[in-house]
Amino acid sequence: MNEIQLIKSPFHLADIKQQEVEEHVAAVTRFYQTVSFYHSTPLVDLSTYSAHNGVAQVLVKDEGQRFDDRLKSFKVTGGLYAMACQLARLAGLDIQGLTYDQLQSPTVKKLAAETTFYTATDGNHGRGIAWAAAKLGTHAVVKMPAPSTRVRADHIRQFANCDVEITPYNYDDTVQLASRLVAQDPHGILIQDISWDGYQQIPEDISAGYSIVATEVMKQLAGQSLPTHVFLQAGVGQMSSGIINALLNEWSTSRLPVITIVEPATVDCYYESAKVGDGKPHTIPGSPATIMAGLNCQTPSAISWPVIKQSASFYGTLTDDAAKQGMKQLANPSGQDSAVVAGESGVAGFAFVHQLLTNPACQRQRELLGLDQQSRILVINTEGDTDESLYQRIIEE
Repeated sequence: MNEIQLIKSPFHLADIKQQEVEEHVAAVTRFYQTVSFYHSTPLVDLSTYSAHNGVAQVLVKDEGQRFDDRLKSFKVTGGLYAMACQLARLAGLDIQGLTYDQLQSPTVKKLAAETTFYTATDGNHGRGIAWAAAKLGTHAVVKMPAPSTRVRADHIRQFANCDVEITPYNYDDTVQLASRLVAQDPHGILIQDISWDGYQQIPEDISAGYSIVATEVMKQLAGQSLPTHVFLQAGVGQMSSGIINALLNEWSTSRLPVITIVEPATVDCYYESAKVGDGKPHTIPGSPATIMAGLNCQTPSAISWPVIKQSASFYGTLTDDAAKQGMKQLANPSGQDSAVVAGESGVAGFAFVHQLLTNPACQRQRELLGLDQQSRILVINTEGDTDESLYQRIIEE
């Protein structure tokens, strides 16, 4: 059975404004270098797995180990940076030279205490916002769409100065609810990881914050062969565009590795937008379901769509069963490979690759991507076991 689908991009790859990209990536890197609790996450080389499956290398950037064991996700890198930028703007500070110490000044602390950040989330983004709010001495109100589990809500509630509610709405409608609440609060700020007309600066900051993940990869690979293929999972696409921008900081668009955007088969707004091929982003209607909760987003972000459209060569989807198979493979690695705890959304990039390399029904897709013995593959495990009970049930099946 073929658990994945793959199409070649109908769009022409194009140059992205390099100077603007460099400025964003450099500002994020400088900021995190001033954060005392910042450290790089591991880059895991699955050498035995690679040798068994006919490619030169499979690398997994493990964001399940980001900051501390209460987070288990890359999301906080964008949330913390964007919230820091907003407080800095309120205080009249220079974003390009922003340091974490500046946020500890009495002036910024006072502004932080008066401010409330509102957001909608499937889980990990909200957990990162709540954690960052506690670190910065501000407040967070987190609204979650109807499919969200109580476990994910409880993980967010553990942080101080945070209100959490699971709504009866789907993700897009929950975003609208958060927006209405901000309009009623004179000290409220919407901190959302999706953009639309009139709401772009904060999502751009969030996406820029995510670039630190790829910046770390480039440093960790210094002096080594670089990836030929990168597989990036997309919800609204903010993480993917942030990673791509960091890669563009190293290469021009024409020299990028082969980039494939991966989504759940039931919530595939980028895949469907590429399939339509009219150059516009398209929305998946209704209230779709997938175990990949962090990717259950129905509309491409307005700022991420142009970046991805100009840089991704392929778009793919995978089933929930394929995600489960990927989780089990990483939890029970081959030979001397290190185990990686990958959640349902975090595993998507690797799970797609796992099907390509091990499922005979995917031979055509493998050939289309040009995967061979010289290929070096990079995937991002964007989350660990953020829903511990679900993770254990899947691994023990």
